[in-house]
Amino acid sequence: MATKKNSPITTFIFGIVFIVGAWLTYTNFSKPMAEEADASKSWPTVPGVITSSDIHQSESDGTTMYSAEISYDFNVEDKQFSGNRITLNSGNSSTSSLRSVKKDLQKYPVDAAVTVHYDPELPNNAVLEPGADLLTYMIKYAPLLFGLLGVAMLWQIVKKVGLLALAIFIGTRK
Repeated sequence: MATKKNSPITTFIFGIVFIVGAWLTYTNFSKPMAEEADASKSWPTVPGVITSSDIHQSESDGTTMYSAEISYDFNVEDKQFSGNRITLNSGNSSTSSLRSVKKDLQKYPVDAAVTVHYDPELPNNAVLEPGADLLTYMIKYAPLLFGLLGVAMLWQIVKKVGLLALAIFIGTRK
């Protein structure tokens, strides 16, 4: 079976699309998320209390997935708020590891006193554990991989054009 080669124009277009897409994703999604995670380390804190702590179980592609459903109440300037995020990215995260979810439940049992970190501009944006986690770093740097792939595609074009120019140059010297 013969392999099909991509044309240099297709490679060039895909290279540009990967680079521009990576840049747009980074500037509009990844970077703001990482900046919020960094900023959360200096958010003000207030005492809070865990109001519910349970395991949510679901099926995804035949795999049982688990997530910790933890809720807490806290007051900011005499206004009551409720939160449900442990970290900035834990709102919709699930895992196949029941053990890690049970750890969160043991760490945050019902009626436990907790320290709540809240965004001073939006107090309902709160977390129990501020800062970046592994997922934040993965989201922050994933566009870099696509950008590098785009650069590699463009480099392939430069190499081909360079070799073609060298061949033409040598051919005209004879």
